[in-house]
Amino acid sequence: MIISGKFFYKNSIVEGCIVVEDGVIVDIRKDIRSDDKFEVSKGLILPAGLDVHVHFRDFEESYKETIESGSLSALHGGICLVVDQPNTKPPVVDEKNYLRRIEKADRTSYVDYSLNLGLTEENSSEIEKIIERIERNVRIPAVGEVFLQHKTMQVSYETLKSVRDRIEKLITVHAEDAELIRDESVRPKEAEIIAVRRCVEMGKFYFCHISTPEALNIIHRRSFAEVTPHHLLLSKGKVKFERVNPPLRSERDRIELLRNIDKVDVIASDHAPHTIEDKKNGAPGFPGVEVMYPLMLNLVKNGIIDLKTVVEKIVVNPAKIFGFDMYSGIEIGNYANLAVFDFSEVRKIRAEDLHSKAGWTPYEGFEAIFPKVVFVRGVRALDYGEVLVDRGFGMLATGSHMQYEH
Repeated sequence: MIISGKFFYKNSIVEGCIVVEDGVIVDIRKDIRSDDKFEVSKGLILPAGLDVHVHFRDFEESYKETIESGSLSALHGGICLVVDQPNTKPPVVDEKNYLRRIEKADRTSYVDYSLNLGLTEENSSEIEKIIERIERNVRIPAVGEVFLQHKTMQVSYETLKSVRDRIEKLITVHAEDAELIRDESVRPKEAEIIAVRRCVEMGKFYFCHISTPEALNIIHRRSFAEVTPHHLLLSKGKVKFERVNPPLRSERDRIELLRNIDKVDVIASDHAPHTIEDKKNGAPGFPGVEVMYPLMLNLVKNGIIDLKTVVEKIVVNPAKIFGFDMYSGIEIGNYANLAVFDFSEVRKIRAEDLHSKAGWTPYEGFEAIFPKVVFVRGVRALDYGEVLVDRGFGMLATGSHMQYEH
């Protein structure tokens, strides 16, 4: 199969042909004549994105989201691979629940899927054995996100350091200091800054959803920093149902975080869907997997950030950091994970058009650029809103056991 048109290759927009065999890019040429050619006459071919921080709920919270509905939402947002988080009900902290969830994903996911392993005080002493048993069957991309402040999965700094010293695997951290959070609804920025500082002193971590420029500066070049679209685009007091952990910050902090996007390693959605009723009752979290890439590309169109930055932080870096070797962009030897975006077609986000079970979005009315066509491993999975693959098409993502170093 040959896919031709304008595409983003080696940090430039070029025109040519991408040759695909068995789902893998085997050649990139200026022009090839073929009867099996998909021509993109309007729009730009970009690598499909990775979202390495989603909460697809399911299990006892399937009314909020399932792997099936969450992955369908991801596909419509130009995402080819997700990394799910373990703070489910019941939590994924042992071999039984890990493999149970992987089996469910294998049957129901529309996009490629991977799953982190949870860390708790209770399983910390045996975490190496749990990892070893699970990885006889499937690779774990990371341990975490580790909660330093959580009602049921809180881990102490001492335990985190002990595990960091014992395992080589990537550890992802929700960095908010428990001592500074006296009330669930009051989470000062100092809680993040202090937690990040203490963790960086222990070793190298991947920090989830960083919300303050101060914490970002501490992490830069010492560990990995992830930011979300909501911390880049939304600020405190300006959004309905605004509760999220860590919270939205001031407009000044938001702008400063966006200005320092070069210090960010990964953009991920922290897709955390709740029903509207849940949100009215104070549940923290936003849905976002479907709109992350489209929102960031609208920033590109408006000259706020450049295309290289978006591709680097939604495709290249997450693939390298989490060890998904063949997902890192349009390159020979990689999977043909591609998304066609037409920058002339900007539309406003409406909850009724999205595919998450949440049924609402904090980005209602925001402008975004959604993909027209999405290829996952060379298969046209989405075509102008029509899903061309069945649930369960997504495969369990494999990759390297070695993660990327700065």
